[in-house]
Amino acid sequence: MQKSIIDITGKIEKQFSQIHEIVNLLAKKSSLSLPKTIDWLVETEELLQKLRIPESSKFSVKRGELSTFYPKDSRNKKREQLHFCSGVLTQSQEDLWLVYERHLEKVENAKTLIKQLLGVIYQTKQFKFNPTENFTFFLEKIWQFCTQHEQLKGVALQVLSLINKGDVLVVMAEEIEIENL
Repeated sequence: MQKSIIDITGKIEKQFSQIHEIVNLLAKKSSLSLPKTIDWLVETEELLQKLRIPESSKFSVKRGELSTFYPKDSRNKKREQLHFCSGVLTQSQEDLWLVYERHLEKVENAKTLIKQLLGVIYQTKQFKFNPTENFTFFLEKIWQFCTQHEQLKGVALQVLSLINKGDVLVVMAEEIEIENL
């Protein structure tokens, strides 16, 4: 079964939201900077492993670099360590951003295709939403129509090559304009 790309991007966004706190600790030259950065790297690595994203190994390497860093200048030990820590955090954030962009691009491409499908659905005037009807069931009927209609089937398959059916319904729910039906 294909993983939920929307779930993946949401979890990565959560990891991004934690960087702000680490940067604040680095700016304050806090002794908690290093352990917080290592914790974030471990969390990110575990998240990517759980999602079976191979870039998880980059985060274990970064963690290893932090763990084995030894400052050259004993007089500026803390400053050197904070500088190195901030460099590792910057590179790690960039690596995570590349993973995020790759998945976000799939969602954006699927969203474009779904908008095209909805444009055709609006023209058919075949669907009317009844407020007493279950919205998810309504979206499933529209999706089923798209997957079975000869002219729409190809685009529907393209969408499914990018995201799973659950994500399709989420995107449809966000993009559908009920007043156009």
